[in-house]
Amino acid sequence: MLFHYYDDKRTNDLVVAISKITGLNVGDVWKSFGNYFFNYASKLGYDRMLRTLGLDFYSFVQNLDHLHSLLALTYKGMRPPHFRCEKKAEKLFVHVFTVRPAMYTVAIGILTEAARQIFETDIKISVVSRKAGKIFEQKYCEHVVMEVKIIEDQKISSFFVDDQAMKNHAQNKHKQLSHAPYNNMVTVSEISLGTAMPFSVVFDRNMYIQSAGLHLKTLCSEFQQEGTKINDIFEIKEPGIKFEYDAIMSCNSSYMYFFLQPKIKDINGSLKESDCPVLKGHMIPLGGKEELMFIGSPHFDGVRDLVCSKTYLKNITQDKLTIEIILMNEQRQADIEISKKLDQTTADMKKLAAALDQEKKKTDMLLNQMLPVKVANQLREGRTVEAEKHENVTILFSDIVAFTTMAALCHPMDIVKLLNGLFQRFDQLTTKHDIYKVETIGDAYMVVSGVPEARDDHAIRVSNMGLDMIQEACHVINPVSGKCIQIRVGIHTGPVVSGVVGTKMPRYCLFGDTVNTASRMESHGLPGRVHISDTTYNLIRRIGYIFERREGIAIKGKGMMDTYFMNGVSNDFDPSRNNYFSNDHQATPQPIQVEGNPSSPTRPQYTQSGATLELSLFCSVI
Repeated sequence: MLFHYYDDKRTNDLVVAISKITGLNVGDVWKSFGNYFFNYASKLGYDRMLRTLGLDFYSFVQNLDHLHSLLALTYKGMRPPHFRCEKKAEKLFVHVFTVRPAMYTVAIGILTEAARQIFETDIKISVVSRKAGKIFEQKYCEHVVMEVKIIEDQKISSFFVDDQAMKNHAQNKHKQLSHAPYNNMVTVSEISLGTAMPFSVVFDRNMYIQSAGLHLKTLCSEFQQEGTKINDIFEIKEPGIKFEYDAIMSCNSSYMYFFLQPKIKDINGSLKESDCPVLKGHMIPLGGKEELMFIGSPHFDGVRDLVCSKTYLKNITQDKLTIEIILMNEQRQADIEISKKLDQTTADMKKLAAALDQEKKKTDMLLNQMLPVKVANQLREGRTVEAEKHENVTILFSDIVAFTTMAALCHPMDIVKLLNGLFQRFDQLTTKHDIYKVETIGDAYMVVSGVPEARDDHAIRVSNMGLDMIQEACHVINPVSGKCIQIRVGIHTGPVVSGVVGTKMPRYCLFGDTVNTASRMESHGLPGRVHISDTTYNLIRRIGYIFERREGIAIKGKGMMDTYFMNGVSNDFDPSRNNYFSNDHQATPQPIQVEGNPSSPTRPQYTQSGATLELSLFCSVI
């Protein structure tokens, strides 16, 4: 958000992450960001403001602090670096004072891009020295000195303004004026000067006040006393230099804005703020004297600060620009408050949209668990779900052996925990084998494959899940006996009709004799066994499962049926060999020989084709 303050730690963490991803060191990432930020600010319209900072690169850097002070009116809490340019032995040095250690490389990126775009000059900036610690009365923590070198020599004339040429131009101008017919000097009295510039101060090398503007004398009685030093009344807020004559002269003060802040007075042990406002202006050397004249004006963030002070518009009528800036900034602050609210509202709506999206995903996930995805999408779009007939699907039923007795002998909460633990395992298996869970009724669990989308491997998927369900049941403990529970699994394949029943709580239901037969396979099965019909067997007999043929048994409502137990998979198990709907009906293979009673609830070792398969020994009947 444009007007939101982000903590430095978050920014540094982001830069470190970028460094790891890109392979650049952290300094190069900051420098690259500096290049980008200049272009970003230019696109927002700040390029015109930047081009007004100076005729050459030297004055551009010198006035960066002034730009920052104006931006600080908009961006509260802004902590910009302080810049100072220095020419020494025909070399140009830039001093950067920052409150953020190791982030000076951002300034390198910004200055390099500014030189290229504003002054059409490619430069190279190298670090000469770095000094850390308490700098400028503990305001800055790092001072970096950087040398600026020009890569393209032909651009020097546009990059630097020759100081000697400027002096020669000034001397020639002075000579022209001296020969003019109106070369008489006009003397202005101190009272007239103080009235015309009510916030000006003249002081000498030793900082003693020589004269002051009329309104400053009204606000602060110290200006009327002889022998008063200006640095006893004010301190320099910006730029970060000492309030001394030599320090001001060394930084080419004519090109820089100075912010003078009144010192807090200590009267009889109590602190008192001055009635004088913060002043903003230039330090002008007076020719022929070692004196400086500060020509300033009040610096207010807005009308509110003006009202709280003892300064009124009539006191600054001579400085029309200051009044315009105050009023413009007041309007700007109102616009910013609106922008902040819009920004915050936008951010809140994004969070709300993200939260709604998460809730929608949860709702969709819940709906997709209750109904097949295809059916859920039709209902979500407001369409009517028509009943469908499916020629070949495979249905599985399971239930817990002796569940009624178990429920009567233990606490209801234990039963709920048992079913929850068991069905969670079964639900994971439906995801693993991509099978649709139809419903659970008490301890019964029903799944199907082949609806609503037809698939060729429906019998294989359901068969695999049935074998996995037998194994998963061994991990759930009977709260009565303390032993693992046993389940019966029944599977049958055939045609069904599907449809959505109900409107208040719609349910996807299956109808047909296939559902009844699958239920009979489960109820006529044995504990710890997967019991399948001959229809299912004929579809998967060549896949590589290990079957145990069961002699014809009487199935309620169906008569005598040939059924099979699935005892696992052989070494040559290959699901790709399915031959669904094949007319090649080979003779039914001979049943696998089983040692002991075939109806026994336990399964010892089975032998087939000379290969011995170790199968799990399942739990005993309760």
